[in-house]
Amino acid sequence: MFLVVVLLLLLPGPVFTVMNIWNLVRRKENTGRFEAIAFSIGILYTLFLYYGLLSPKPWDEAIWLYADTFMLHEILASEHTLGVAVSIGIGFFCYILLKRNRRDRPPLAQVLCISGVYLGILVQTLLLVQLMKNMPFVAFFNGLVTLGDDGMYVCFLSLVPFNFILCAGRLLFQVLKGQREEQQERTYEKPWLKRCNDLFCDSRKWGLYALLLLFPLLLLLMLILLLFGQQPDSLIRAFTETADWTLSTKISPPPIEIDAHYLCTVALQGDKKLVKPLRYGVRRGQRIVVNRQLCVANAFEQILEERMPALHRQVRHFYDAYGYPLSLHLQTPWRANLAYLFMKPLEWCFLLVLYLFDKKPEDRIARQYL
Repeated sequence: MFLVVVLLLLLPGPVFTVMNIWNLVRRKENTGRFEAIAFSIGILYTLFLYYGLLSPKPWDEAIWLYADTFMLHEILASEHTLGVAVSIGIGFFCYILLKRNRRDRPPLAQVLCISGVYLGILVQTLLLVQLMKNMPFVAFFNGLVTLGDDGMYVCFLSLVPFNFILCAGRLLFQVLKGQREEQQERTYEKPWLKRCNDLFCDSRKWGLYALLLLFPLLLLLMLILLLFGQQPDSLIRAFTETADWTLSTKISPPPIEIDAHYLCTVALQGDKKLVKPLRYGVRRGQRIVVNRQLCVANAFEQILEERMPALHRQVRHFYDAYGYPLSLHLQTPWRANLAYLFMKPLEWCFLLVLYLFDKKPEDRIARQYL
């Protein structure tokens, strides 16, 4: 159910993308309301997916194989994302200005807006290139066939940059084409006025003028970022000071295969008279100390997996996510004793379930970790 809800929340992204491509093929212009709704939902869902659901780690932290949801590191270096966010914001703002009243704006203002859209296209293209390495079809040809759900998440994260580039390219073409048609309708009594107007208002050169204005715009952006404590090259560092991505230059630590079962720590670290270790057992090829509480909990998980596999996956994910961090705080006997006492009511509940649904509950408990 959790996965179904997430997919339903993210479904508008692919739907809007298909509609956008279809309108582009039919040469039908998107309405301003459609684009406002599409980009607003896309940005909100991207932020929800990236920061709320995935929460990727910085490049210098190791991935926990049995606890982390996302097996890849940050797409952008968190300390340098301000420059990228501002650039994307400028791109969207100038896109909105170009979309509204495009025929009534002075030529220089039009060129400045086109330059801002260029900046947005540049950063969004860099984002797509950054994501490209871990997209499923690219990863397959590169020999990376173990992406799993991560490849699907990467595809969702690429929807907003992809759609912005499509819409921005179409809008620039329409603006320049419309300005050329309007320019041909004007007449001037004096030839020199016509030459001056052609020099400053020739829309065929607006793309070049906007490209030239892009460099002072980037310089102004860097100066503003300096005032907020960013480095001059923070826009570049945001993409390069990462790991696992196309433009990454860092090498992350190897992933850690953790033992997320904190009851193993309780059985080992607790007071022997209280936790009552029974014997040694084997878990994931490693020898561990086993007590009855650990066996009861594992037997309950086993029967839960047999009878209710969907619920078991959610319980397992929750336990893996919080069991290992908790086990780090159980390295003294008194803390392990408190954890054992805290788990005692749950142990009785587990026993109740086992005796209700298993014909030979004690046999199942005794077989654990053999």
